[in-house]
Amino acid sequence: MTDGNERVSYATRKRFWGVASGRVVRHLTIALGLVTVLAPIAWLVLTSLKTGQGVFEPRYVPRDPTLEAYRRVLVEAEFWKAVLNSLVVSSVTTVIVVALAVPAGYAFSRFRFPFDDAIFVGVIFSRLFPPIGIIVPYYQGIAALGLLDTRVGIIVAHIYLWLPLMVYIMRNFFLTVPQAVDEAALVDGCTRLQAFRHVVLPLARPGVAAVCILTFLYSWREFLFAFMISETLSAKPIAVAVYSFVGEVTVNWEELAAAAVVAIIPTMLVVVFFQRYVVSGLTAGALRGR
Repeated sequence: MTDGNERVSYATRKRFWGVASGRVVRHLTIALGLVTVLAPIAWLVLTSLKTGQGVFEPRYVPRDPTLEAYRRVLVEAEFWKAVLNSLVVSSVTTVIVVALAVPAGYAFSRFRFPFDDAIFVGVIFSRLFPPIGIIVPYYQGIAALGLLDTRVGIIVAHIYLWLPLMVYIMRNFFLTVPQAVDEAALVDGCTRLQAFRHVVLPLARPGVAAVCILTFLYSWREFLFAFMISETLSAKPIAVAVYSFVGEVTVNWEELAAAAVVAIIPTMLVVVFFQRYVVSGLTAGALRGR
């Protein structure tokens, strides 16, 4: 009897320590991840509160915190124009991409037509080319159309970059909605368009939200095409304008940090408030097939 109790006690202790050690490892992993992500952001914020001379002092916390760098960046350097450009470019790109990706994804998920698979593969394949490989012909085309240093030229590039991926995500998200839903709406007297608008689309709202958020975030941070097309603050988005604080000889670290903080605030707010839509959209787009 005693041996049996000892075996039970040993098994219980082993299970307890196994669960406890698992929790410790999990918490340490999460803590390490938070430190890895938050440490650079904390460094940016602290650096942006320093003076030009204070940046080179051997201390992390500024001796006399000041917002002077933000004033110089937003007012003197007119960085607010770049923020406005990014808001316009990202918002317009998002609206156009969503307006095209949602019906295209629905069509690919519901209808069979000649060469439908080939067309869908072609849409995805068009995005497989590395952007650096097409920047020269794109630049020449935009120059020929007179769209250099314009927001329109950047928007066209961003639509090309993100539309194929969003069509893929929406198509796979619509596949998670049973076709019986469409058929029931048609039986009740709806047209195909009414069934899509009033029945299917509300069920796919998380996917649409994910596409909106991802397109906005991707457009906000895109650098290569925006850098090649924009020349002045009339068109420069925020990702390119931040680079202007890097001089040929010196770097204005406090201004660069202040500009970077301004640049990441909108994206952080979007991710914090809408992360569940991003996760659900990516999960549906990645795991569901025809």
